Amino acid sequence: MSSVGNIDISSNPDFNRWLNENYSVEIEEYTYPSDEVLYQMSYSDYVDAWGRFKTDPKIRLSRIEDGFPTPIAYYFYQVQHSAENPHHRLDLLKSCWESIAFFLFGLVVGEARHRKLDLKSLGIRWKTYWSDRIHDKLTITENILDYADKSGIQFGCSSIVDVPTLAQIRKLNQERNGFAHSAAKNKAQQMALYDALYPQLELVLRQLIKLEDVLVFRYHDAQTPLYPRCEILRNHSLECRKEIVSLKKDSYIEVLDHFDANSIFAKVDDSVFCLSPFIHFFQETHESHPAICFYKQTKGGKYHFEIVGKSQNREFEKTVFSNMVNQLAGLIQ
Repeated sequence: MSSVGNIDISSNPDFNRWLNENYSVEIEEYTYPSDEVLYQMSYSDYVDAWGRFKTDPKIRLSRIEDGFPTPIAYYFYQVQHSAENPHHRLDLLKSCWESIAFFLFGLVVGEARHRKLDLKSLGIRWKTYWSDRIHDKLTITENILDYADKSGIQFGCSSIVDVPTLAQIRKLNQERNGFAHSAAKNKAQQMALYDALYPQLELVLRQLIKLEDVLVFRYHDAQTPLYPRCEILRNHSLECRKEIVSLKKDSYIEVLDHFDANSIFAKVDDSVFCLSPFIHFFQETHESHPAICFYKQTKGGKYHFEIVGKSQNREFEKTVFSNMVNQLAGLIQ
């Protein structure tokens, strides 16, 4: 790629991806990358568009729908476009902020296990990690981030979410009492409750905009180890697409012993780590795409998960996650 002016086109991968996904340049049967065309034809227009991309509220909302990890992007899209009535819109709103809490918990705990943080020093009991309470998930997430920061540990998730944002998510979660009786409210009251809560959700998502840099994926196959072909769990569609994921040699070596299609992984900066068991997937025999799901609770000696986009749960034997659970237990107990 060329470098003209003061900004190198290669330094804006998120903006370039957004341009290419939202605008096409076609001449006869030929298709050209929109970012390169704009950059080469008018550097000043490229810079202006890049500035709008970073600040325009409407563009930011589209970035959430198109670039965030699937669980959050899906529910946010549903809030915007698929509510059947005011009560349903409130339910979708709650599902969206719950998905944020569940995802951040799985992401932060996954990186903490990967980096072998001394989680025992946090003083949080092992059973709390398996709680179905969002309050507990936010507390653990906050404590890990605080510990990494105060210990001077390089921690990728620290650049994605901070403690004040978690406090805002906690505040949203405390509004659950308003939902407990939302069905009994009239339409106008339901709409008023939504109008009061939606701006808080949007603010949280704007502060989490760096989630678009997190790549969530499931391994599919590979002809070359450092360039596996993976199912990408990004944007509001539940139908993931397959792409080549570029891995650094050191990152690949760190996950080599468990890098397969049995788990969900995240790539944060150049680090790759496993998100199971708290973020996992369920593969229906008649469907070609995996359904991502969140751990909810332990019941009957099995782990129960909620499938994103479906009002149903799936149970898994604990042995499915024994390696990851044992690694986590060794850091906590």
